[in-house]
Amino acid sequence: MVKLLAWLFWKFNSFIASRLNYQVTNEPTGPALFAFWHGQSFPVFFWAKHRKLCIHPTDSWRGDILAFLAEKYKYKVVRYPEKGTPLERSEKISQLLMLLAAGCDAAIAVDGPPPPLKHHQAKAGIIYLSKKSQLPIVPVGIKMKRKISLPWRWDKYEIPLPRSGVIINFGNPVIATDKTTTQELEGLLAQLAAE
Repeated sequence: MVKLLAWLFWKFNSFIASRLNYQVTNEPTGPALFAFWHGQSFPVFFWAKHRKLCIHPTDSWRGDILAFLAEKYKYKVVRYPEKGTPLERSEKISQLLMLLAAGCDAAIAVDGPPPPLKHHQAKAGIIYLSKKSQLPIVPVGIKMKRKISLPWRWDKYEIPLPRSGVIINFGNPVIATDKTTTQELEGLLAQLAAE
């Protein structure tokens, strides 16, 4: 059943996202850790096909769907063991860091899994990755001009309508330090949303 759902979501995503009008500003040229909100991730998969991207879904059934989608778009996938041991999680983080060292980008929904899941409340994982990899965090503002929102979902997931305009605005890169906070990251994303 999950395989069928994954295939259907891939077909749906590629059908819609290939018919959007993308307007992109300030895209970085080098490897980066892209930070965006989970609810605005729909157009990212298709648009980022020209980049050497890695995603980090959990090992849940929802993660199975995202992993299938990512593999169809030829991205690297490192699964995060949501209920794994600290050692298992550490091993997966090490795999992700190796891919980053080899020149991959990472696309990270900063309010996404693992739980707790709260709308537009960032987690510290991307800050840890930036400190370990010395790659910049690049906040990404995503605006869909014509869309359907799913208000019953925790992330208020947004699906653009075919032929809609999508604005992808990259903020200034930030190398995380011990002083970098999730509140700072939330502020950067909020600033992009207001532009």
